[in-house]
Amino acid sequence: MLIFLYGQDSYRLKQAKDDIIRRYKAKYPDSFNFFSFDALDTPSLDILEDVLKSMSFFGEHKLVVLKNIFLKKLQAETVRKYIDQYNLTTANDVTLLVAENCLGKDLVIKYPELFQILANSSSLVKNIEPLSGTSLTEWVKQEFRTQNCVIDPSAINKLISIAGNDTWRLSNEIEKLSAYKNSDKILSTDIDTLTTRGLDMNIFNLVDAVAKKDRSNAVKLLYQEMKIGQDPYYILTMLIHQFRNILITKDLQDHGYSENEISRKAKLHPFVVKKSISNPFNSEEAAKIYNRLLSIDTGFKMGRLDLEDSLYSLVI
Repeated sequence: MLIFLYGQDSYRLKQAKDDIIRRYKAKYPDSFNFFSFDALDTPSLDILEDVLKSMSFFGEHKLVVLKNIFLKKLQAETVRKYIDQYNLTTANDVTLLVAENCLGKDLVIKYPELFQILANSSSLVKNIEPLSGTSLTEWVKQEFRTQNCVIDPSAINKLISIAGNDTWRLSNEIEKLSAYKNSDKILSTDIDTLTTRGLDMNIFNLVDAVAKKDRSNAVKLLYQEMKIGQDPYYILTMLIHQFRNILITKDLQDHGYSENEISRKAKLHPFVVKKSISNPFNSEEAAKIYNRLLSIDTGFKMGRLDLEDSLYSLVI
């Protein structure tokens, strides 16, 4: 079986992919084999062929996820060949899921033969483009329901007016608001309290100070945020968001993308891309701090950590 997910809304594309993986795990609880290949990180697809040609036993089902295959013509041709060679369009014991964060028309230009096979009527195909209007409003409502929270309609409108249809940012704001209000109804005033318009320069400066190991300035900037009454959880989520941006931009830069290409591909403001690339952190250092921030987030939610103390400990 073939599943083809593509489109420019990278967050909802990831959501759809993760949902399919969860459903397959539930469907085949004792006989599920999962494999994932990213063309950006995989110079050869020889391992993929080994997976496809190995026999399945006792009702085993293989789910194989491929990402960024259209970026390299040789790999796209290899995948097209494997689909024919191993009869993947009709296979009962293998599902090939191809996920591409790109417009359909661009994929057709890059490799029309593979696109035609994947977009065939016999495949499960989903084009995931940015939402607008009622569809965007309903998606935001559903995301809050997933967090077991209710939001006032006026608050939804205000949140969308700030974040637009950037589902990565909306997801981050939804998680932040849900954690802040717990099970209480989220009101328009909560959006005013926790959600900022535009770019938070102080957070950029704080990240730069941490990267340069300028502890004095980092503590000063964090203190300034606390002094004006900024919610510590907002600071944490903004730091998480910014370090995730650093990891994304550094990775794409390592793979040869220009700043403009990174901005378009990662759906990031050009200024954010420039600041992230110029940050002195390397990918390994940024990943360590990002993982530490996620640990602080988990510890705070479980009641094990004092958030303000943890933030000061981080910058020191």
